[in-house]
Amino acid sequence: MLARASLHSNGTDMHTAEYADYKKEEISAHHARDLVHINAGGTRYTTLYDTLAQSKSSYFLNFIRIDRTTGKIVLLQQRTIRDESGAIFVNRDGRLFAFVLQFMRDGKNTVLPKDKDLLSQLKREADFFGMEIFRYLIQETLVDLEKEQRASNTDISDIRHSVNQIANNTYYTGGRN
Repeated sequence: MLARASLHSNGTDMHTAEYADYKKEEISAHHARDLVHINAGGTRYTTLYDTLAQSKSSYFLNFIRIDRTTGKIVLLQQRTIRDESGAIFVNRDGRLFAFVLQFMRDGKNTVLPKDKDLLSQLKREADFFGMEIFRYLIQETLVDLEKEQRASNTDISDIRHSVNQIANNTYYTGGRN
């Protein structure tokens, strides 16, 4: 008899698999609180399997699932690349992955940088990892920064206008009121 496991994320079925479809050595089961090591572009990170399984990242859900029957995290080994230490290798910029991991842990409470170039790079990372909510949060931050910059430019323009008026008044009146 084949063991049938329904695999899901956040209560919704993401994938149903017959364990017999996979060779035994290609699947490993982990407790949600087990540590997993990630090598992102040469930078090493450690998190919980649960963080990756609950991440709503289509990238990670490609090889990490939650087994509804046992509650264990199922890792599809054949879909991962491992480095020499056994860490899951992710071929992305390690510096940027820190923000991705922070979002997986903190969700909408993630503190994003105020640098437009860095935010644009993070938007690309959100696309790569298939994290729509993260992408939306980044886009909101970019819009807010643009508004702040426009307001700042308006303030500077108003100051210049006032300085020009004072200079013109001083010139025409010879400094006398």
